[in-house]
Amino acid sequence: MLTLNPFRQRALLAAALFSLSLAACKKDEATVTPDPPITTPTGQLVEVTEVKTSTTWTAANKYLLKGYVYVRSGATLTIEPGTIIKGDKDSKGALIVEPGAKLIAAGTAAKPIIFTSNQPKGSRNYGDWGGVILAGNAPVNSLVNGVKPVVEGGPTTTYGGTDAADNSGTLQYVRIEFGGIAFSPNNEINGLTLCAVGSGTTLDHIQVSYSGDDSYEWFGGTVNAKYLIAHRTYDDDFDTDNGYSGKVQFAVSLRDPLQADQSGSKAFESDNDANASDNLPKTSAVFSNVTVIGPLNNINNAGGISSQYVAAAHIRRNSAESIMNSVLVGYPAGILVDHAKTAANVAANDLRFQNNIIAGMATGTAATRNQKNIIYIGPAGGAGSLTPTTAMSADSSSFGTAIGPLSWLYKSGSNNKRYTNADEARLLNPFNLTAPSFLPLTTSPIVWTSATNTNPVVAPAFTDSKVSDAFFTKVSYIGAFSGSGQSADNWASGWTNFDPQNTEY
Repeated sequence: MLTLNPFRQRALLAAALFSLSLAACKKDEATVTPDPPITTPTGQLVEVTEVKTSTTWTAANKYLLKGYVYVRSGATLTIEPGTIIKGDKDSKGALIVEPGAKLIAAGTAAKPIIFTSNQPKGSRNYGDWGGVILAGNAPVNSLVNGVKPVVEGGPTTTYGGTDAADNSGTLQYVRIEFGGIAFSPNNEINGLTLCAVGSGTTLDHIQVSYSGDDSYEWFGGTVNAKYLIAHRTYDDDFDTDNGYSGKVQFAVSLRDPLQADQSGSKAFESDNDANASDNLPKTSAVFSNVTVIGPLNNINNAGGISSQYVAAAHIRRNSAESIMNSVLVGYPAGILVDHAKTAANVAANDLRFQNNIIAGMATGTAATRNQKNIIYIGPAGGAGSLTPTTAMSADSSSFGTAIGPLSWLYKSGSNNKRYTNADEARLLNPFNLTAPSFLPLTTSPIVWTSATNTNPVVAPAFTDSKVSDAFFTKVSYIGAFSGSGQSADNWASGWTNFDPQNTEY
């Protein structure tokens, strides 16, 4: 028999009494850790295993996700601004909001909501815990004969349906750190996973840092988002699959040069599905005003980069994703158009890449112009872990009237601009991993008015049908920010944290 010392006995008794009082005043499945409860400056550490009925998590406590924590259909989990939620490393904690449930996590710039690792400062790592998963009832092209797909990574949740306007809740001013655990190859949870999430859901001002897989991955759905940050992701920053047809405006990604995934890391990765099928809805996401900062810095890259880095954008397997009004800097390749079906989407004008700057991509390929701004891999496409040394396929009728990949990229009306070096984008301090600034200098080709240029080299365009609807803010610049002289434009200021490894939670 195990004998407890008096202090231990008192602690366990106190825990039991607190658990009873909590159960009496809250109708949720949260239970206090009895080992003993940890008193923090903001209150009690509350261990959570399931949420079956509507409840509120308050900033007065901290919360620990133990294993898969499901928010069940019919329940709404509300999280107050400033609340800290930790994912348990040992049990691979994750928060799964099931179809029919809602997560209302509306933080503020002054009080963001933080999901992070339960490991101590200095000891956190990629994939310490699972991450946040929203699952809904919007369309997805992997729903076959009424059989719904199952969330990747181990949860039992199924998703998908016919409600394009489905509402899974609100995430605003939220940070998700050290999530994205990989249970096995192709069986991972991301920082933020969005499964058939509908357009009734609100997503804005979200930062995902140190995800062990993708920062954001959309499996179908119609949800839109603004003001997203992907920081030091291990695999891909923005991954779209299975018919995702939503829109994203104002986003940033910043990579650690030495950290990349064996599957090949990119800022954008997009498939219609794993088989390049014609299943509908087709993946047709639209990204506008994105600033992508890759691992290649021509000013200071003495340490080299991981050999697993591939490209700023890899659009493959019959995807029709479009990237508009954006700045892509510092990758081994710019955009890979992969598979003849993907090229056919170019020919049909369903896949568009317009009003963008590509800067600082690697040289030394068989592709024309000796710089990897665009590579066409055809006709059957490349391997999932495609390397950036692949030679460009010959210009092909697959591109229709565009003739071939180079003429498509630089054709009249596309308004894309290539720069040889990363620093020619003229951003303030974009490669700093713990204190970056992505604002353009006044001499940047992004800026409208300065002492050296009265018009931007690449102007934005919002008349194209891909970006003309009311969702898109019609700004006068490409990329995520307008210029260093406009501090009010820095939407990443105040609520973000680019050094969560050294933050005391």
